[in-house]
This record gives sequence, C-alpha cells and structure tokens, in this order.
Amino acid sequence: MSFILIVDDNFDNRHIIGQMLSFSGFAVELASDAQTALDIARQRRPSLILMDLAMPGLDGWTATEYVKRDPHLRDIPVVAVSGHVTRSDIERAKRAGCSEFLPKPIDYEHLIRIAQRYTGQN
Repeated sequence: MSFILIVDDNFDNRHIIGQMLSFSGFAVELASDAQTALDIARQRRPSLILMDLAMPGLDGWTATEYVKRDPHLRDIPVVAVSGHVTRSDIERAKRAGCSEFLPKPIDYEHLIRIAQRYTGQN
C-alpha cells in the first residue's frame, strides 16, 4: 500500500500534518526521529517522505543524504518541511537531495498539491 512518511520530532506538527493528509485520503505513517524514519523507509518504501530538517540527533538534512545514497531508497522523493526558511537552509536541503521545500506553518492546499504530485493520487 502506498503511504506518505511524515518525519518530525514535534508531536503536534507530526499529527497535524498527518491529519491534513489523512483527511484528504492519503495513508500516512509517522516517525518522531530520523533514524526511525530510515528504518521504516527501508522496510516499507513510502511513496513520499516529508522530512523535518531541524531534529535532535540525526537531523533531516543528513537523513535525506542517507536516503539519496541508498540504492533501494534513492528514488523516493523527499520534501523538506521546516520553519528554517533562510536561503541557506533551503539550498542545503536541495543539496542534501530534497525535491522541494515546504515551509512551516504548513499551507494545507500546498501540502495536498505536493502529496498529489509525488504520489499520483488525486
């Protein structure tokens, strides 16, 4: 089954994004840290990963680099989701391998368009 993996260390952010997507008919799985997200991605291969960037321990930039270096995961699109919206943060996310950047606070319609684009689900 196709699903979107949401990675965010903040409980509220994780669940709000998950509810937005679930409400629009997307299957979601939640991860509270990047290492758990990598484990889930390896086991279940999501259609899309929404990756918070600033997390304790393994951050989202580095986790995205791991995804893009792994031959079994590299084709999974990763969209950065962050409140860190400086030009250097956005450029760093793209260098790490993120396909797009979705700033927080999340715009519902923009989130759904991104999810539809990368999953092919309408």
